[in-house]
Amino acid sequence: MNVVEEKLLAYEAEKKGGIIVEIPLLPPIPETQFEMADLLVKAGIDIIQIPIPVRFPWMYGTRILTIQQMAAHNGVWYEQSFQVLKELVKRYPDTEFMPVGFYGGLQRMGQSRYVQSLAELGVHVADVPDYPLVHDNDPRGLVRELNEHGIDYVTIISMDMAMAKEGTSGYEHLKKVVSMSHGFCFLLAAAGGKTGEQSRMDYEGLAAAKKRILCMQEKVNRRCPIVAVCGISTPEQVRILVKEAGLHVMFGSALFTRMMKGESKEEIYQFLVEMKKAAI
Repeated sequence: MNVVEEKLLAYEAEKKGGIIVEIPLLPPIPETQFEMADLLVKAGIDIIQIPIPVRFPWMYGTRILTIQQMAAHNGVWYEQSFQVLKELVKRYPDTEFMPVGFYGGLQRMGQSRYVQSLAELGVHVADVPDYPLVHDNDPRGLVRELNEHGIDYVTIISMDMAMAKEGTSGYEHLKKVVSMSHGFCFLLAAAGGKTGEQSRMDYEGLAAAKKRILCMQEKVNRRCPIVAVCGISTPEQVRILVKEAGLHVMFGSALFTRMMKGESKEEIYQFLVEMKKAAI
């Protein structure tokens, strides 16, 4: 169990939730990311996610898709992501940082170089959403390599997968994912994991999915925190997900929207404080 898993489980014992927020690679880089990180750390955000832009953005909601396209058009790749990540780790040694990016972007850097860089920075969790850990049994050895350096690979579970009936292939897939989940696992609040702010959330569906995941965790003897992701954008949503459903939360588009609208640092900071307060 690494420090991220320990922290989130400790929150659960106190009926609280952890907050994960992504900082977009909006220009100017790295000044914009440093400015946002200052606000996130000051607001008490638990984990800060740094994206690795993909060459061909896909499956993203409108806001993140726009930012990914901007990165591609401006030649922003893994170099800038790791420039930001390295400096932020140095500035905030007590804050957890997590890279996120599809395997194609990671491959441009080189898998071993990617893993070694994370290890040198003291990163404890990594998110590569499209990597076929379960479907193809860790085909490139990414998760094995991460684990050898004490880094957990973040798994993803949809509500449909969580509710798969016993005896089906979906149920067996859920069992494998849960047994391989360490650090934390994402529970998708939107079909297909499509990002973007949502005014309505299926709280009952998420609560039922969480219950099924916990049952499976008990069955395979692997306790792992569960983080709701996709569409979360208001303090009230955070409050319900944490206090009523017992989930942790992650958001990004809600921050990106405010940045792209030109909201002041004071306005953004107040929003972050309200989101954090809703979780505790």
